Amino acid sequence: MIYYARMLDGERKVEIEKDGTTYTVTIDGKEYVADARMASGPTAMSIIVDNKCYETIVTSTGRKTLVSTGGEEFEIELADELERRGAASAAHHLDLDIEEIKAPMPGVVVSIEVEKGQEVDPGTPVVIVEAMKMQNEIATVVGGAVKEIKVSQGDIVDSQKTLVIIERKAA
Repeated sequence: MIYYARMLDGERKVEIEKDGTTYTVTIDGKEYVADARMASGPTAMSIIVDNKCYETIVTSTGRKTLVSTGGEEFEIELADELERRGAASAAHHLDLDIEEIKAPMPGVVVSIEVEKGQEVDPGTPVVIVEAMKMQNEIATVVGGAVKEIKVSQGDIVDSQKTLVIIERKAA
């Protein structure tokens, strides 16, 4: 699985493959092999990398993970490719008068959650698209009035197909 880890010193591409307790972790193209096991308690882990043992405490709150080891703490925010693209899209939409809500991947429209003319707040789900046997709520970023609905229930949509257009609320 590929993730993007955001830390204080920037963002890194991280690929993780698991085989039992062995993890192959590639960070920005450099590969590490680690043996990781739960130690005492639900957050304590023992991790061996290059014959060095690290005792760590790993706690998660929402999307952020705090890793404590050797007297140091690291806060990491992980995002997969879909979440990363969504965040980039959100930043772009904040500067526009309209928001085009697009399908993040190919799928089937399961339901339309809004009606034309309806006022929606940021984060309101507008369409549910099923892809790879999972239902994904697609939500508005900026909020406003539903200007146009460009799909119907049952439609098959390609990635980046415009689903709904939201007219941003005047500031």
